[in-house]
Amino acid sequence: MEEVLRQAKTLITEEVERAGCRVLRILLFGSRARGEARPESDWDFFVVIEEDLEFHARENLASQICFALARKGIFADVFVQSEQCVREREKNPGFLTYYVLQEGIPV
Repeated sequence: MEEVLRQAKTLITEEVERAGCRVLRILLFGSRARGEARPESDWDFFVVIEEDLEFHARENLASQICFALARKGIFADVFVQSEQCVREREKNPGFLTYYVLQEGIPV
């Protein structure tokens, strides 16, 4: 697991920087973070960036990260949010952000 996380962190950081942004933190969440993963389970990454991107730019970045990870055999769901957005949503259980911050493990 540690090797996959190391590889994922490198690939995620490269893709974010390629998009002209800066990674502030990466969190692993979901079944792998809880220790409940099966061999076929995917990886769930929540990427916090400094910049506040428009919706389409943020979704495009998440897709590029997913493709980069998949090329290395790491099948993942990736969510990208700005630090500002995280601060706005961190205490609201109506957002995924709330749960990721509760259970997420820093990568």
